[in-house]
Amino acid sequence: MRKVGLMIILLLIAVAPALAIGEEKQSPVNLEYSFYIDPIAGPEKAEFEIVLQNQGSTELSFEYPTSQKYEITVLDANKKKVYQYSEGKSFAQAFETLNLKPQEKMKWVEKWDYTSSGKRVPEGEYTVTAQLKATSVNGKPVGDKKLLTDTKTMYIPAENPVFKGVVSEGGKGNYKIMGDARPINGKFYYTVEDGHNQLIAETEVVPDAKYPHWKPFTLEVSIPESKLPQNGSVILNLYERSKDGEIIHTYPVLLERFNPNN
Repeated sequence: MRKVGLMIILLLIAVAPALAIGEEKQSPVNLEYSFYIDPIAGPEKAEFEIVLQNQGSTELSFEYPTSQKYEITVLDANKKKVYQYSEGKSFAQAFETLNLKPQEKMKWVEKWDYTSSGKRVPEGEYTVTAQLKATSVNGKPVGDKKLLTDTKTMYIPAENPVFKGVVSEGGKGNYKIMGDARPINGKFYYTVEDGHNQLIAETEVVPDAKYPHWKPFTLEVSIPESKLPQNGSVILNLYERSKDGEIIHTYPVLLERFNPNN
């Protein structure tokens, strides 16, 4: 009888690894996705690009308890909150689902004008944190919130004393730039580049304005299509020169972004 019992135990020990392997094969596929925020600090506002991407081969369903898909917070160097995306907003209190096919990407863009309690925040480094508000993925509760959280830093520049409210329109090499200026020396300059190459050399502008009075200005620039980047950004840089010829009061303007993957 003891021999029979011993044989049964040995048989179970021998079969156990095979049973474990069988269970492992039947386990669900790992959910593969990424979530991140890309903060871009401009002269007068920050642009937050938030991206959620399905990096796996299985469709993913992100379930939310409300219509709020994400939260964004900005802290100053003293860890004081100066911006929160959801403040002053209302969201529908109903469950919603966001479905992403394999390799599909969802992108959101939010903007902040650097004001906190009605005043522009000081120049300096700030911490930006984004959190996806999904509570479950494919019906499985999100256990590790770190997978749905991303933190970056950005440097907010000082307020520009010479240029403000500059916007651009157009595309494919032809752009119109409009804004207000009050050059201290009665003139300003601009160049256009793509981060690697200068597309338009320094050009002088003498507007009908001089510090401290603001006056509107309009620029029109044209770049041959052959010079446009396939992957990158076309940026116009406005600036003044000091009496010593030093570049001061730089104000970058994004004219167009080229990205073949978008």
